[in-house]
Amino acid sequence: MKLSHSVLAAASLAVFSLTPALLAHAKITQQLSAKIDGKVFESDDDGITYLIPTKGVLNLIAVTKGASAYPPPKTLSDRLGIICRNFDGKPVKYQAKDFGNNGCEVKFTKGQSKQPFGEPVAEYDARDGKNMLEITSVSGKVIEGKFSFELRDKKTKAILSITEGTFKAEDRQI
Repeated sequence: MKLSHSVLAAASLAVFSLTPALLAHAKITQQLSAKIDGKVFESDDDGITYLIPTKGVLNLIAVTKGASAYPPPKTLSDRLGIICRNFDGKPVKYQAKDFGNNGCEVKFTKGQSKQPFGEPVAEYDARDGKNMLEITSVSGKVIEGKFSFELRDKKTKAILSITEGTFKAEDRQI
């Protein structure tokens, strides 16, 4: 079962609408960083949402550092979304064979529109290639890990390389 863009978008919207309630239970400071085509991408505690909406599904979403501030920044923000099936709450390494139709979907949105349903600058999906997500530690509701992805632009087919990714995130559901 391949997760469609609309499913990822709906999950993202649901997650962002819950963010204020989820933050009330924060125990750790979340972080996510990576190099995207050689440039640093960072998210912050307010910009990371990690949850397991259904048993066995990992959902990790991160937006550009500061994008969740109020008032929102005037610049466009980017969003990285990772959804993997067959997550049983233990350290695991998803490799190239596990992406696409085989369980993990990765989406990167460059320059999200400020308008509802507006077009972003670019949207990228995981492609066959050098994809890896490793959950290195699971402690209660906190996971840590590392990742690297090779994504393809939906329109131009240009390749986007995400390397040196690390994260620490907490499931802040009640």
